[in-house]
Amino acid sequence: MRGVILILVLFITCFNIGISYASVNDDVTMSMDFSRFRYDENNTYLEIYYLVNYKGKDSSINSKKIWLEFTLTDVPRDSVVASSSQEVTLESNNQIENASASVKGSLIKVILPVGQYSLKMIRLDESKTQKLDSIQYEFKAPQFREDKIAVSDLELSSRIITKSKNEEGLFYKNTLEVFPNPTHIFGKDNPMLFYYIELYNLKDEQVPGEIKIQAVISDDEGQIRAEKSYTRKRSYESIVEYGQFNITKLENGLYTLIFAVIDSASDYSVYTRNNFYINNPDVVMASGGDRKEEFSESEFSSLPEDELNEKFKPVVYIASKNEMDVHKRLDTAESKRKFLYKFWQEEQRYGLKDKYYERVDMANELYAFSNREGWQSDRGRIYIMYGKPDRILKKPHNPDDIPYEIWFYYDLEGGVKFLFGDVTGFGEYLLENSTKRGEIHNPKYDEILRREE
Repeated sequence: MRGVILILVLFITCFNIGISYASVNDDVTMSMDFSRFRYDENNTYLEIYYLVNYKGKDSSINSKKIWLEFTLTDVPRDSVVASSSQEVTLESNNQIENASASVKGSLIKVILPVGQYSLKMIRLDESKTQKLDSIQYEFKAPQFREDKIAVSDLELSSRIITKSKNEEGLFYKNTLEVFPNPTHIFGKDNPMLFYYIELYNLKDEQVPGEIKIQAVISDDEGQIRAEKSYTRKRSYESIVEYGQFNITKLENGLYTLIFAVIDSASDYSVYTRNNFYINNPDVVMASGGDRKEEFSESEFSSLPEDELNEKFKPVVYIASKNEMDVHKRLDTAESKRKFLYKFWQEEQRYGLKDKYYERVDMANELYAFSNREGWQSDRGRIYIMYGKPDRILKKPHNPDDIPYEIWFYYDLEGGVKFLFGDVTGFGEYLLENSTKRGEIHNPKYDEILRREE
């Protein structure tokens, strides 16, 4: 139970460190990340990094109070290991002389036994009853084996101070001060990407010599854009590795930092990776020499920020979690223009933008309900993802059955069906059952799909 006691203390103390925030517009954004290091063979030393920013346009509002809730859950036991809630006052930019200095990350340190856990960070409204935003991760606290070389998680950082004497500092470890970047966004505001990692089980009297280390930045097409390679002697059981890359010449997009350890003597290698996003709106894309001109001619190049936000909302059905997280933290119109342009230039989406937005428009026209747009409805989502159905069978209301629709797609997976039911009786048709792989399947409604051809 040592880890449980520690996290309860740190949930309280870390909030009292003193967090100040930058401001650009009138919203609050949150970021959270974590790294796992070896504590001993059966316990993981977990570091949780989080950042909260208040971005207020209204100069008459000097501060904003928010409520944060943290919960750590043991997943197999479905039990809460620790939780904490805290009221935080965020100061707006007009009260801060140096806005960039006002953004400070905070850290929670935890020792956990081997197991599967879920970590959630929630922001509540002023009444503390409605969830406004949340971030959740599931992760394992692993057992670090002693018979092979092992590595910690790869921590991405905005700054590393070497030979630090600040041993009481929040981010101090192994003679370094490692300032995490939980947003994973680098670029014009963070031109250097720093990394930190720990290597274990290196010293082996039976396997002398050196290990080879490689650190590589790969773009979303798998092309290596930066790399470094060197060797280390196996003089110690464990060592710390850290370094940096200058990313000022890399264009907007998603990237991966890969860190590999190769032990040629024992024919063994281990690697870990971490994804990040680069926001360099002024850098010309390296691939496709005429892409800069294409961007200037694209519909995104001159759209105002509110329209850019509306353009991004419906792509939730095809965007990755990383893309959703990154877009949420972009705070300028230009960065959002570049993001959307790059989003639709990806190989798996190239040429599909116009058709996708045509389907969004049609879904909005046909399936809007109450105060929600049609693309947000179940029928709207299916229409956007799979197109117009080949056939629609409609069953109106009768005393013995709820109104429902069955959509038929004859060329999708050899023929699939979707059943939408107006279970509330107010005209909102919800997806209740489908024969499509990956969609909702409810045996309660199987008979309806089977009898309708």
